[in-house]
Amino acid sequence: MAQTHYIINPASNGGAGLRVWKAFQTAWAEPIDSSAITFTEHPGQAREIAANIGTGGILVVAGGDGTVGEVISGIMDRPEPRPRLGIIPCGTGNDIARCAHIQSLEASIKALQGGESQAVDLIRIERGDGKQTNVRHAFLFANAGFSSIPMMKPWMKRFLGATGAYYLATLLQVILFRPRFMEIRIDEVDYSGPTFLLIASNAEYAAGGSMRIAPGARIDDGELNISIIQPLPLLKLAAKLFASMADGSYINEPEVSYLTGQRIEIRCTPSVVLDLDGELFGTTPATFSVAPLALDLIHAPAPKLDAAE
Repeated sequence: MAQTHYIINPASNGGAGLRVWKAFQTAWAEPIDSSAITFTEHPGQAREIAANIGTGGILVVAGGDGTVGEVISGIMDRPEPRPRLGIIPCGTGNDIARCAHIQSLEASIKALQGGESQAVDLIRIERGDGKQTNVRHAFLFANAGFSSIPMMKPWMKRFLGATGAYYLATLLQVILFRPRFMEIRIDEVDYSGPTFLLIASNAEYAAGGSMRIAPGARIDDGELNISIIQPLPLLKLAAKLFASMADGSYINEPEVSYLTGQRIEIRCTPSVVLDLDGELFGTTPATFSVAPLALDLIHAPAPKLDAAE
């Protein structure tokens, strides 16, 4: 492929990144120029590489959702025309790759060989007090409030997998977290009150595809699907709400408001962490907004459904 650069996180998923990359090189039919390959050495470097690499063609990232998210933000740091994004999934969850119908090395190779792409939305996150603003982009979701990430440890994913690690970290954080008073503006409508969690979703599924956090969400509709979750009794929170996120039925609970919008402004007392696609990004105040059709994502053909389905 002409004008293609590869960004590899060799440490992804406990070293799986390097193993998968070597398997890709073996399976790929054409030789890959070593000058077109960059290995990351520390967090944040993938964004720097993607923002500055001298190609307008294709950036292929071998890593998990965290590395892919860094590359997406790096692509968005660039002026147009921006490179297309290809993914070789190497993480534990690989939710972004799943949205491109890529759940294996073989699917990734077929997608890159086919070269078909789709323009998809992103979530733009601006964090700061007006004096200094930091910007990132997320693909799956942006959360303000409760987050299991501060409790997530590397060993959890290694021994329990993405889903098991999520549930354990969530249970631990439920014990410690206290809801905050949030002032929220969605487009031109204001909300305020004690809030457990606000979720702005671009994609329907997260957490290794096990959590249907945004029923009906689409990655190309120019809308964010928004959940505002009010405080719940601890027993209901632990026993029912998180379990019902598996099939999306949590949106029917009386403590949950579910709506769509394009821009969300959030202020909170005291401030809460921002969780973007499973990565922390400082604290509130913040603004979430949709970036319509901002990314060109290389994808594999959608799986064919059985006639009985």
